Amino acid sequence: MSREPIRLYIVDDHAIVRAGVRMLLNAQSGMEVVGEAESAEEAFEALPEVGADIVLLDLSLPGMNGIEAVRSLKRTLPQARFIALSMHEDPEYVQGFLEAGGSGYVPKSSLEMQLVDAILAVSRGEYYAPARLLAELAREMASGDPYRNARLTQREHEVVKHIAHGSTYKEIAGALGISEKTVATYRERASEKLGVKTRAELVRWALEHNLLE
Repeated sequence: MSREPIRLYIVDDHAIVRAGVRMLLNAQSGMEVVGEAESAEEAFEALPEVGADIVLLDLSLPGMNGIEAVRSLKRTLPQARFIALSMHEDPEYVQGFLEAGGSGYVPKSSLEMQLVDAILAVSRGEYYAPARLLAELAREMASGDPYRNARLTQREHEVVKHIAHGSTYKEIAGALGISEKTVATYRERASEKLGVKTRAELVRWALEHNLLE
């Protein structure tokens, strides 16, 4: 008895990337691309009707980024799994994506079959990321850096440091090249990990860990 194909949905703001990924995956036995979008907002509207098994999405999307999108989509599509297809080859992005609810991470520089392998692994309920990125992430998490021990990503650390120096969300957004909404998301995630609720508590933590020097 033949199995139903793995239903895939692509979210990437570059049409040429979507076309290439679609051609690759539709050529694979047991895989079917059932839709695509150029933004997370567009995907939100279409995905509930499409019913994809796995969503492949870029992290650097216009508007809501891929990590924010996964957090929201997990609430409306609890059965779906998510794979990042990203230009970023930094273990912090892997950590952030997995913590947001993702199941796989594939750099865009990877060989084509690595994406296929990731989809097959995730469809079996496994997690997937390149071994070298997982090794780097493990080394960083095992380091003695205080904010690493708190499991803050580099971006969360930067936001906490700016907040501790008294910067506004608008100023932080300008300095880091992200939206004010994204700044708020990083602050919320950092506060949750550190077990603090107020700006004063966040500043106190920054002082204790010498972030204001």
